[in-house]
Amino acid sequence: MTTLFVVCFLVGLGLSVVSFASGSHHINVLDHIFHGHHLHAPKSRASSLNLAAITAFLVWFGGGGLLLEKIDDWRMPLIAGTAVVIGLLGASLINKSMSMLIRHETVAEPLTMVGKIARTTIPIRAAEGTGEIVFTHQGTRHVAGARSDNGAAIDKGIEVVVTRYERGIAFVATWDELSALTHESQEE
Repeated sequence: MTTLFVVCFLVGLGLSVVSFASGSHHINVLDHIFHGHHLHAPKSRASSLNLAAITAFLVWFGGGGLLLEKIDDWRMPLIAGTAVVIGLLGASLINKSMSMLIRHETVAEPLTMVGKIARTTIPIRAAEGTGEIVFTHQGTRHVAGARSDNGAAIDKGIEVVVTRYERGIAFVATWDELSALTHESQEE
């Protein structure tokens, strides 16, 4: 029985590391078994049978079984049963943690670049030189390549406004340039 506990512990731990490193903690085992036929569960709830819960069960079952074998002289069926309970507790703990995280998830609003206020982090050279801007969207920091809208150089650390966005490049203008354009349009 010791071999079973060791194998479960090592397989569970190995799969946990691989899934964490690869970002596959979102894989739902039931979706793969039934070839994409989703169970009708609310979207804000994680499935009870998922990779994270399975790996947690294996780790806790294997580790709990090994520990019980070493510290107690219980009979093997009692050790195995207790190890299953410990495994289920571990899987339940992981599922509760995931459900809590999912409950607090929010979907970001679509990002509209035009009119976005940003700051240059890499200077923009004159005549179609490309620099970099940084801006916030719903509390998160974003970076984009940028060019000056009128072809003028813009130094690092200058606050700018995105006037258009084409093929992944933000075209920006400084506040002085925008105010000059506003005065020109008012004079006409």
